[in-house]
Amino acid sequence: MRRLFPILVVVLASGLAAAGPASSDPATPAARVEAALQNIAAIDRPGRVGYATVWDGNKYVQCRRLPDRATRCEAAGASLQPSLRAALTGERLNRLAELGWILDPSFGNYVHLFPSEATTAQMAEHILRTLVEGYGAEVATLDIETTWVVDVPCPPRNGPTQNLAGMINDAPTMLAFAIHACSYTPEPAAPQKVASAAELIARSGARVAAEIQRLRINAQNHVYTVFDPGLGYVQCMPQTLERALYCEAQSPESWPVLATILTPERIATLHKAGYADPGRAPNFWKSYPFDRYSDTAIAAEILTILYDAYGYAGGTPLKVRTE
Repeated sequence: MRRLFPILVVVLASGLAAAGPASSDPATPAARVEAALQNIAAIDRPGRVGYATVWDGNKYVQCRRLPDRATRCEAAGASLQPSLRAALTGERLNRLAELGWILDPSFGNYVHLFPSEATTAQMAEHILRTLVEGYGAEVATLDIETTWVVDVPCPPRNGPTQNLAGMINDAPTMLAFAIHACSYTPEPAAPQKVASAAELIARSGARVAAEIQRLRINAQNHVYTVFDPGLGYVQCMPQTLERALYCEAQSPESWPVLATILTPERIATLHKAGYADPGRAPNFWKSYPFDRYSDTAIAAEILTILYDAYGYAGGTPLKVRTE
């Protein structure tokens, strides 16, 4: 982000003040914002679009003039800047809505369209109210700049974790971290860890039970499911003749790293659940007769084993692999 433009805009504001801007003092924030809006309307650069940006920290409003002379502005959202969630309280989000800002799901910013008849003074006042009332910005410390960005349908934007994330910017220093797309989907947040096997069952029990049900329904076929949290898996498949589900819990014999995880105390939890020691297979194993165990009961026991024996507390997604 270049920081020379605020000085330039102050000079422009002084020059435009002589022509009769809304404010008698060209150094006021309103006059500076108005000057920036006038500037992007006055300069026509073929193949590029002028943007006026006003910001305090990572709280910003960025505007461009459309071909029909309307002005489209975007205000920062929390999708690309999660830290803004602390500022965008429910009360402030309501205020943004009252001021006419609408959430744009493509990048998670808020959008406001000023009609062509709106004056730059009116728009400047509205932008300042948005930053103060919607974001709690400090007017006295506002930065302002005007830039001209290549005119393409989806211009580059500052990427997540960058300053002013989501803002349109084609500065060479930011291109390596920019979003070159027409929309952005945030990475899913890591799941919260659970404090007990019961909580893990409440979270994932239905999903695991559905996979067990699939094995039961397709018992005549060659099917299997692996429940893999990354710390040691439990895998299951039908035993057709026995009308049972055969499951294995991974042992250090198949993955030596588990020797540091499966302590004698944790192995005891496998024995308590009825799992036999490796021998028949390189893993601990158990058969669940279909007429004695429901899908939900098997799912609950598998998740309890993953929690008690392998220390899986749900901090990473549970991967399910099948045939």
